[in-house]
Amino acid sequence: MFFTTLETTGMPAPSEGAARREEFTWRQLFSGLACAECGRCDRECPAFQCGYPLSPKELMEHVKHLVRGDNGKPLDAAAVWSCTTCMACMERCMCFNEHLPLIIEMRRRLVAEGAVDASLQEALMKLNRYGNSFGSPARARPKWTQGLPAPVRDARKEPVECLWFVGDYASFDPRVQPATRALARLLQAGGADFGILSEAEVNSGNDARRTGEEGLFEVLMEKNLAAMAKAQHRWVLTTDPHSLHALKNEYKWTNGHGAVRHHSELLAEWFSSGKLAPQRRLEETVTYHDPCYLGRYNAIYEAPRRVLEAVGVKLVEMPRMREKAFCCGAGGGRIWMEDAFKVRERPAESRVREAAATGATTLVVACPKDLVMFQDAIKTTGLEGKLQVKELAELAAEACSV
Repeated sequence: MFFTTLETTGMPAPSEGAARREEFTWRQLFSGLACAECGRCDRECPAFQCGYPLSPKELMEHVKHLVRGDNGKPLDAAAVWSCTTCMACMERCMCFNEHLPLIIEMRRRLVAEGAVDASLQEALMKLNRYGNSFGSPARARPKWTQGLPAPVRDARKEPVECLWFVGDYASFDPRVQPATRALARLLQAGGADFGILSEAEVNSGNDARRTGEEGLFEVLMEKNLAAMAKAQHRWVLTTDPHSLHALKNEYKWTNGHGAVRHHSELLAEWFSSGKLAPQRRLEETVTYHDPCYLGRYNAIYEAPRRVLEAVGVKLVEMPRMREKAFCCGAGGGRIWMEDAFKVRERPAESRVREAAATGATTLVVACPKDLVMFQDAIKTTGLEGKLQVKELAELAAEACSV
């Protein structure tokens, strides 16, 4: 316990990456020596469990060999790129070892050397050029607002209390846009004084940073900070837990800032206070997936469940829940990468099978990337017609008839 970190959970140290012993920090090297080789990290790792070439335990063994000065078993680049940055390995490690900073340092070196998957490289280039991984022009970002009961205000042009950082998938992906509009209707029904950055918003950079593209993260962060500095607001609302983590824990705010909150927290508060009131109870049996960046990274477990309780659904928990929740496989830039090798199954496929086994007919998520990953997984596992995926805001909107 004397070696636990005091830094923000999972936050990598700025550097040009590492591969040789002298390029890692003493804390990173100590992790290799401290490893008890119990294998808990492998049992929790979604990549390892699904047949990807990553073993967190072997990562620690690799570092141990670096410390001792012998070659040992080389760590393949494919293993480094298999990580979803879900932090399950660190959550379960009894030695408090930090696997993720090691992996991200190695990824930074691979990025510097140009050893990057082609599909990932394309996504990073789109982020740099367009500010989003979809390659869509900035002017298309607020198009999702069309058809709402009332216009969504531009926070750059008039003061608002709440600045909604919508995020890429919530803005551009047609599979996610219905959930985005549902949240907007809830905000309007609750009388929220909110606005968006419109075309001035760019990707938060969280996933770019986890791929090892530190420079791109800095560029995206500075653009968002500059845009938010011009918008008069008191606090920030996020749709995506990945954006929540970046804005709340890793952005370099120079003039201070108000709270950064996830929409599940706001909805739970509003249902509790009566600002939102269900018009009908939803007669559904659901199970809930804890997003990695909402749960393990930011310890937000109760708010989504309070929303589910408020709307009247029957919640049946999966065996792997809360801090033990199994990753969907999207994090760490994996949502942008193609599998270059055969695996037993993808993490999202494992998760939807677990969800279906509970007897629930609806898998509830609180992350746009989860929505995308699980919708695809339901198709590839043959669970169409047996299990559906809904975003938390969609259920809340149904219950409130908005």
